[in-house]
Amino acid sequence: EFIYASDATNEVYCVTHDGTEVAKYEDPDKGIAYPTLAPGGLLFCLLYEEGDDEQDEIVALDAQTLQLRHRFGRGLLNGAQHLAVAGDELYVCDNNNDRLQVFSFTGEHRRSLTGAWRRPWYLCSAKDRLYLIEEEYVRDEEEDEDDDPAAPLQGRRILVLSLQGDVLQVVTHPSEPAVIFSSICCFDDTLLAGQRYIQAGRHAIAFQGL
Repeated sequence: EFIYASDATNEVYCVTHDGTEVAKYEDPDKGIAYPTLAPGGLLFCLLYEEGDDEQDEIVALDAQTLQLRHRFGRGLLNGAQHLAVAGDELYVCDNNNDRLQVFSFTGEHRRSLTGAWRRPWYLCSAKDRLYLIEEEYVRDEEEDEDDDPAAPLQGRRILVLSLQGDVLQVVTHPSEPAVIFSSICCFDDTLLAGQRYIQAGRHAIAFQGL
């Protein structure tokens, strides 16, 4: 069985490999995104309301039946993006607040993480490390380039973080520093990052040795 979300219909599905629907969860008022599986049979998803980022929240569903177990995070998140599970905690990219929010699996807010990053967008975890990509930086015409010299690096680097939010390493493309990272995941001790060039299509790059 596998899980997929369709924000066009505000639903998340559990289906077999031949396409047979096993279970479904839907929210009549909010879109659903970023299903993330956790140990113990929980599936976390972001609920969001178009045009109102302050209404973002998280649901925890039973991964097999998609029955609601917990609902939390509203009022703490603004423009939430990807989720990641590390240990017994859920990490959420709180994009508009420039931080990561950390919750227990039952929805208890444990801490907020801030650091040398802005606009967290993509996130995954492996071996007690977090791998973070920021939202691509687009300079406003009225913005002074000296206001934040690190801003142009947003989206062009992968930040390796401890579970406490400390930056342990910064990874850029080995040959094309201007490339934009467009996705990230960890699989079989390999970090996989989607990338795109300004004038070309999309590609993927693998970093081994996590």
